[in-house]
Amino acid sequence: MISDPYKVLGISPSASNDEVKRAYRDLSRKYHPDSYIDNPLSELAEEKFKQVQEAYDQIMKQREGGGYSNSHSYTYGQSNYSGGTEDENVKMQAVYNYINNGHYREALHVLSGMSNRNARWFYCSAIANAGIGNNIEAINHAQQAVNMEPGNVEYRNLLNQLQWRSQRYQSTRMGSGGGYDMGNLCCDLWCADTLCECMGGDLISCC
Repeated sequence: MISDPYKVLGISPSASNDEVKRAYRDLSRKYHPDSYIDNPLSELAEEKFKQVQEAYDQIMKQREGGGYSNSHSYTYGQSNYSGGTEDENVKMQAVYNYINNGHYREALHVLSGMSNRNARWFYCSAIANAGIGNNIEAINHAQQAVNMEPGNVEYRNLLNQLQWRSQRYQSTRMGSGGGYDMGNLCCDLWCADTLCECMGGDLISCC
């Protein structure tokens, strides 16, 4: 456990949840391993990246009374899913609700019946696929969302997290002769808890 997670994120304990998320996203981008490939500071950057993840995880657990909650609040009116029919807008609301409650297969079923596949569609599909363990499909769809809206920070954050989890998984398997250890399990559990955090910003405000 980190003694002062707020210090790691460079914020005050009185910071709002939005300020915590903003600091977390900025530092995650700054220290992401992809930015330090073949760099002598790569190990230091990876350690800092881990500290940022742990600090954010610790703060959010503390603020939620000791554990994560799936009660994320979705504000449909602020969704940037547009251009669909009224029926598809209703379906997208159902997708948000399914993801919010961890029903990822149901979310994918609804998404499969939608024709307006814009960046938000691929973003939600990436989260739902990651939720059921389809990691390759999740990364592909997250990449598609980024390609369609390169300037969207939440799409980029999701892609970074999925790629980082994939790299950690492969690294763990190589280091343990193909076995699965508790370190990787904790990584997967953390990613599962933080997937919906990627859906922050204007679409969702997490408690």
